[in-house]
Amino acid sequence: MSSADRVDALRERAAAPSPAPAPPLDPAAPASASTTPAGLAHVGALSFLASRATPSGGFVLALAGGVALARAGQRFGARSAYGASLAAMVQTVAYLGPARLNGPLTQALTAPVMGALERRGVGTLGQFAACLAGRLLHNTLATAFFVFVLLGGLDAYAGTYDETLGELAFLPSGTDAALAFTAASLVGWAVVASIVQVILYRRGMRRWPRTTGPEPGSASEREDLGGRGRFDPRAVAVAATLAFGLLVASTAMPLLLAVAGWLAVAWVLSRPDRRAVPAGVALAVLLGGGSLVFSLLGGLGLEVGLRRGARALLIVLVATWLRAAARSGGIREVARRSLGRLRLVPAVPEAVEVLDELGAEAQLAPSGRALIGAMAAARRRPLAMVDAVLGWVAAEAERFRASLVPPPARLRVGPADVALVVFAAAPALALALG
Repeated sequence: MSSADRVDALRERAAAPSPAPAPPLDPAAPASASTTPAGLAHVGALSFLASRATPSGGFVLALAGGVALARAGQRFGARSAYGASLAAMVQTVAYLGPARLNGPLTQALTAPVMGALERRGVGTLGQFAACLAGRLLHNTLATAFFVFVLLGGLDAYAGTYDETLGELAFLPSGTDAALAFTAASLVGWAVVASIVQVILYRRGMRRWPRTTGPEPGSASEREDLGGRGRFDPRAVAVAATLAFGLLVASTAMPLLLAVAGWLAVAWVLSRPDRRAVPAGVALAVLLGGGSLVFSLLGGLGLEVGLRRGARALLIVLVATWLRAAARSGGIREVARRSLGRLRLVPAVPEAVEVLDELGAEAQLAPSGRALIGAMAAARRRPLAMVDAVLGWVAAEAERFRASLVPPPARLRVGPADVALVVFAAAPALALALG
């Protein structure tokens, strides 16, 4: 379907009258067929945003989004569900930047396949196995990044383990013991989290109501890119990627100073959107300080600790600058264009179509108020509260109204954008000369 056809279809839907509000979840009612992948991706983005924006409890907050994406797998199949999941994650990056993306990512990866298995009649054990495998793979890769990039290697990690947990009488010490303890922790958490996901996802999918909410009013326009910052968002994305790669490559002090100098100048010149800056700076300080503490406890010395702490700090600050300089609309536009070049990859065309339909940030406030209202009306019992959230997931997915598909934004790379990218790569000279 072309963009013009989608615009006409959305306008026809916008003219339809709004039915009465929906009844609560009914276990015996057949599932609604009117919910779209974009509506489910919208709920996933809301839930994942809350998960990333809070300092703790991210797993619990992301469960609602996981239910929505599992429903997408059950209703539309794995390919469409992964397209919705990818679009939801891109939407959260547009709002908050890439920092703390890891929190809801596990559910974004596992929920669609669990819904697809439910669609095929696979039971609890099969869904648990799929969720467990996905969790173990993702958590292992995330832990490896934390150990080898943010901390600087096994020496710091094992040294910290020896100085803390290794001091307990019943735990052995050394690198092998640290790895064994980490593996046991990863497996234990994966088992517990997978059990919770299977129980909640299956309850949500099997109790999805026939009618979940009123048809929304009119379609909304996508936010205008005319308010973007000084630099082309594509140049911002390339520059941030170069800086990230250099920081991962080395902790040499000349390189760190060069990246910090480039970032300071780029920040001043980019006319940044400051909404996501406070959370990004707080996370940068937390990870930078944590890396320093781990290095000191591991016996690596103050100099090594400072360099590794500075690298962790700069990695998060670069991610925060990406969101601030490219802005929400710019990140979405870069994602849409980048994904458009990968249309042969399964689920990517579906993700592009969903991104075209996802609404602007103005929809977040009424969605949050609807959730608060649903929970306030529920009985103060754990199961009743769970069902209230599941009811909100279903109602919000069907209440969603897709945005009108806009014409492609006009972006043009200028001399300032070229200079931004060139200077982002310039710290590599410090690495080469060092």
